[in-house]
Amino acid sequence: MYFWHTGLLTGDADKMIGDFCNLPGVGRGDWKIRDAVFPPDKMVTGSGGELRVAYARVNGVVVELLQPLDATSYHAAEFRKKGPGLHHIAYVCPDDQDEAVMSLLEHGGKIVWEFQNEGERAVYVETADGMIFELINTCPFMPE
Repeated sequence: MYFWHTGLLTGDADKMIGDFCNLPGVGRGDWKIRDAVFPPDKMVTGSGGELRVAYARVNGVVVELLQPLDATSYHAAEFRKKGPGLHHIAYVCPDDQDEAVMSLLEHGGKIVWEFQNEGERAVYVETADGMIFELINTCPFMPE
């Protein structure tokens, strides 16, 4: 298991990218941006939806920006509830994802969102204190 990224919710990924670009050494070209669809039939827990996702390595740490593009998804509901800012900390668990999920569940956590598609599985587990960990079995890519 290894650290992958810090996930931030935003209402405007382009604006937040601009905010990050105000930091020394962070350029707009450092960001990889894509629109992602999580179809309802691929969801195990939580609701699917559409997201604009942006990744960059900022001063050595991978940052993921999540902008909900619909009004009914899990991420849209989280944005309405919490506003912009920290959403989750993500770990890649290629060999021990089930063990990591079970450990958090045994300590009072609950699965709040789970997506499975063609061998990829991403699980958000919210701890009893409200912290959300994303545990994913494969790392799609790692920004430079």
